Amino acid sequence: MENKKVLLKICGIRSQQEMEELVSLDIDYFGCIFASKSPRKVMIELATINSQIAHSANKKVVGVFVNESVDNIVNTAITANLDAVQLHSDEDIEFVKQLHSYFEIIKSKTGKNIKIWKVLRIDDYIPDFEEFKPYIEYILFDAKGKDLGGNGISFDWTILENIDFPFILAGGLSKENITTALNYHPSILDVNSKVEINNKKSKHLIEEIISIIR
Repeated sequence: MENKKVLLKICGIRSQQEMEELVSLDIDYFGCIFASKSPRKVMIELATINSQIAHSANKKVVGVFVNESVDNIVNTAITANLDAVQLHSDEDIEFVKQLHSYFEIIKSKTGKNIKIWKVLRIDDYIPDFEEFKPYIEYILFDAKGKDLGGNGISFDWTILENIDFPFILAGGLSKENITTALNYHPSILDVNSKVEINNKKSKHLIEEIISIIR
């Protein structure tokens, strides 16, 4: 089987300036975090501006949500023109099905195809996610930590060896371990805190990761 190019998501864009600095790089997705307790939380107005910048460069934007209602997620996705929503809480299958049905209605009316990414927080095993598969584009594996929405730590990636569904790998990814991460064939690498200097995304550190994965 031919190996597909791994895609890159840079999550936690905090400002318009960051987006303008990074949008020309070989990045596929940018993440806007709407989780209230995250230090990288952005307001919907900024996310909307950054979405316009990203789309002008043919890049996609993902909204990260923690403990939000279906209605709030849908409204934010529409207003900020998101391409996907990343669910970082303990959403059950009924929640995901309802969200998916709303997005199907939006698709039929506008042609906008908003995808769902479901996050599983991993300790030492992978929970069963079979029932989610018909409704999501990707499953996202992140390390279980004290905070919902990401902790910048990794887990034992060897448990990913037999995953038969497109997945995203997140949690503590950096230039030091990105080559090892590629061995497990993720569809997308989701990078955040390890490419920051003084709470700001470092173009240089991101370029180093791009040079490794491309």
